[in-house]
Amino acid sequence: MAEKEKLIKQLAEKLKELKVSSGLSYRQLAQRCSLDHADIKKYENGVDVRFTTIIELAKAYGVHPMEILEIDYEINFENP
Repeated sequence: MAEKEKLIKQLAEKLKELKVSSGLSYRQLAQRCSLDHADIKKYENGVDVRFTTIIELAKAYGVHPMEILEIDYEINFENP
């Protein structure tokens, strides 16, 4: 699996965890931000997410955006 796909999968898993811990439905989450409930579900299934979308998801889940981005990622600065 390519590095990008691994990161997208990790982000999707993080979003799923946040949804479970929030106890909210997709429609309830969508009401808390400017995203459609179907889109929120797509992001949890591994669709690449823009930075502004992460901000909206943070609003929906009631967390700081850094909590969403807190995933295990190691950067190799020697190999661009």
